[in-house]
Amino acid sequence: MASPSTSQLSGAAVFAQSGGPTTVINASMAGAVLEAAKKPKVFTKLFGAKNGILGVLQEELFDFKAESPADLKNLKLCPAAAAGSCRYKVKTEADYARIVEVFQAHNIRYFFYAGGNDSMDTADKVSKLAKGKGYEMIVMGIPKTIDNDLGFTDHCPGFGSVAKYNATMVMEAGRDTEALYTSDTTTVQEVMGRNAGWIAASTGLAHRNEEDAPHLIYIPEIPVSLEKVANDVRDCLKRIGRCFVVVCEGVKNEKGEYLSEIGGDFGKDAFGHKQLGGVAEFLGSFIEKEVGVKARRNKPGTLQRNGTHWASKTDVEEAWACGQQAVRHALKGDTGFMVTLVRTSNKPYKCETGLAKLSDVANGEHFLPRDFMDESGTHITKKFREYLEPLLKGEVKVPMGKDGLPQYVRLKRKLVPKKCGEWKK
Repeated sequence: MASPSTSQLSGAAVFAQSGGPTTVINASMAGAVLEAAKKPKVFTKLFGAKNGILGVLQEELFDFKAESPADLKNLKLCPAAAAGSCRYKVKTEADYARIVEVFQAHNIRYFFYAGGNDSMDTADKVSKLAKGKGYEMIVMGIPKTIDNDLGFTDHCPGFGSVAKYNATMVMEAGRDTEALYTSDTTTVQEVMGRNAGWIAASTGLAHRNEEDAPHLIYIPEIPVSLEKVANDVRDCLKRIGRCFVVVCEGVKNEKGEYLSEIGGDFGKDAFGHKQLGGVAEFLGSFIEKEVGVKARRNKPGTLQRNGTHWASKTDVEEAWACGQQAVRHALKGDTGFMVTLVRTSNKPYKCETGLAKLSDVANGEHFLPRDFMDESGTHITKKFREYLEPLLKGEVKVPMGKDGLPQYVRLKRKLVPKKCGEWKK
């Protein structure tokens, strides 16, 4: 894996975060930064890119050494993306050339990028461009996505915590539906997930018996007609007198159309992905009209990916380890890879780290296996429970302030002087 010409590189390192934040992306960054700080002769400077790859393009780099050591350590239990994130697709050769220009100007020889498929694609292209220009540097990817859709890894940092948070919310909101079943007989809860239904399916862990929510789960991998939804809800109401539905924002019908798109027109993000949302409102209205019962709509939105107070300890520790291992592999000269999680045992649960090529990860997508859902396609199987349960284990102790609320750190992000001209977007 290592290249003899890059194995002893010395220079600055830059750490960046991209895409939607997660409960544990800061744990990965803290693990990486604090690991790199142990080798000051190799990593001569430790920079953070303000707002992801945009921070590199705009040459907005801040000095991690100017941050409090205590704050860096406490990043492990801090929601969102402390360095700042973005959704910017690097498209042009000029943009990639600009990235390398900034790296050269600051003698940046190490680039650590935490993100999903698109971020790994960016990291891969930066690595190849630098090599093509004869600029020696090491690029390592750190996995991040609540969607759990990255290929070549058993699971993704961020998924365990969002699964734990959503399953708990469904469990609690389900009791609310049960208490008010005479008037609010149906609840539709929307969760995140564009093309993969991992998050929606994970709420099934809360369904321990017929009484427990969720009673129905709809995911993108299993197309569903509105007629089937209506019949499923009627059947559930007939059996237990109420119905709690979990629907993934990316759920589709047999024609491949997003259900949420049937009732509205949505824009696109910087990567060309449709900006989804609103499927709970659409299905709730449909159920009220078609089935004739009241339907409440719940949409946790960004709450679900930032719930540090209900994070999985397993998830936090694995995210930290991914950051550490990215640095350790970089020290060996490994470049052009993303750190992966490799499950070596389920009972007892054991997980190690591995490596996957950035180019492979960028072009792959991991969907929920069909045998993780039952024949009806609306409930999870025992096999999925066994896969999922270990990822939710353990609780974290969030630092609390005197006012009784969590006390989260905020980085100073003190920018270093610029050395390049203005970026021409």
